[in-house]
Amino acid sequence: MKNSLFISAEAGGRAISAIDRLLPLICKKLDEKNFDVSKYSDDMTDIGIIINCFPDDLMAAGFGKPRIKLRYVDGTADIRLPMPYVDFINADDDVRLLMMVRNITESVKVIGERCRKSRRAGFDSEGMITEILSRMGINKEELDGIQGVMPQS
Repeated sequence: MKNSLFISAEAGGRAISAIDRLLPLICKKLDEKNFDVSKYSDDMTDIGIIINCFPDDLMAAGFGKPRIKLRYVDGTADIRLPMPYVDFINADDDVRLLMMVRNITESVKVIGERCRKSRRAGFDSEGMITEILSRMGINKEELDGIQGVMPQS
């Protein structure tokens, strides 16, 4: 399906069960299969956001590395940003959900920044983030202080 949003996750350790429990709720609220990306870009038509959450030993083995792929010719984006594992597994489900949503919104911001820098595609990341938060029933302020993406070293 063109003009689509795809959200998934790759996880390891104790994060797997929480993500497996929360991700379907997020996808349902976002109605990802009917989320029209074309409202935010004439150039980007398919966006895949894969939430990564792996323990340090698996990260050291190569799992969960950040990946930011934008193919302007095809209008596709594949974003994989790692979430802080220890913070995630030590949080309750309400905070875990916010961390996952923060990861999604940060991924959308990355797409917007890359499009702006390259000047090869237009993308209204703030508009898309506003719609994501609205569909999730979350105010921007609720994400303040929530870390959904590991800092880049």
